[in-house]
Amino acid sequence: MKAAFGGWCLALLAPIWPPVLAQDGGNNVTLCQANDSFNSTSASTPYEFNNNVWGEGALDNGSQCLSVFDEGASWSVTYQFTGNPELVKSFPRMKVHPSRLPVLFWNISALDFKADWSIYVQGTENSSPEEQAQAYDETYVRQNAAIDVFLSDDAWNSTQVGPPIEIMIWFWRTPTIVPLGYFESTPAVDTVEVDGMDFSLYHGWNAQGQHVFSWLSESNMTSTDADYSPLLRYIWQKGLLSGALWLGQLEFGFEVMHAGEQTVSQVKPGYNLHLIRDGDSDDRPKSTAIVQSATSTRAASTAPSPTVTSPSEPAATTSSSAGRLAPAGMASNRWFDATCLAALLSGAVLFLISILHIDS
Repeated sequence: MKAAFGGWCLALLAPIWPPVLAQDGGNNVTLCQANDSFNSTSASTPYEFNNNVWGEGALDNGSQCLSVFDEGASWSVTYQFTGNPELVKSFPRMKVHPSRLPVLFWNISALDFKADWSIYVQGTENSSPEEQAQAYDETYVRQNAAIDVFLSDDAWNSTQVGPPIEIMIWFWRTPTIVPLGYFESTPAVDTVEVDGMDFSLYHGWNAQGQHVFSWLSESNMTSTDADYSPLLRYIWQKGLLSGALWLGQLEFGFEVMHAGEQTVSQVKPGYNLHLIRDGDSDDRPKSTAIVQSATSTRAASTAPSPTVTSPSEPAATTSSSAGRLAPAGMASNRWFDATCLAALLSGAVLFLISILHIDS
């Protein structure tokens, strides 16, 4: 079985075959299997949490558990991975419930993100930033903290496994990793300021053939409270992607490649990741000043062609940002749907049999 079905399939299967997880008798949940997930029912935390250990063979060289506290009021993930440090092992994450997704790229009015997080090698949580950085080096921690979104020219495909286009916003990273296209892009002329922080744009293709755009903060951040839609708007306003694409998935998490000892990434209470569309009841006038003031003198010879349907041939790279899951074409996604329907039918039959057995 693949790491994930379509969103509709998971929603329907959940009551029949709930994920394997540990609950402490209260509102805390721990997810330790590769694709364990938990949907928060709290109105203040409308997210799906997934352990998301998607790297091939990752659990052969380590372990990871994601803990959700008080129905999602806060969450943390503890992991240790060795093996090839160039390969992504996991992207434990929170995913926004799809009540406002998919949405046309150019109809995004705001992308509000408020969060306070910390990343530390176990035992150094109270150490100074310098001591924590030394611990990253000594245990060879390779990871980032990032928002992740996926797009396609097909609304349905944008919500499924492996859409052809990915945009990441890197807020934090160990200095041992860089975004795709770091050495080929022109960040000096593609920089946008958000809430006093400069973000530079890089782009390239991952091993799964996805075209990945990555915004990298000028310095590491461990907290934020800002609207990051100018970073998305810049990409379509400058013609790097079509504004008519559909954005179908919105996540925040920690992309992990290596951690020689137990390492913890945690998100503290009070976080929020919220997308607002043009015309929504909470829509507000958007400022284009940031995008208009951003410098962009990219030469035609280095500018990527606007991506509409599918990415160009993937470029060779060893950058950290591989896709979360292997891309799936329409036929592959339909195969998953057929499998899901069969699972639903068999589950329903078993459910009816159990009812009849009880009645008899």
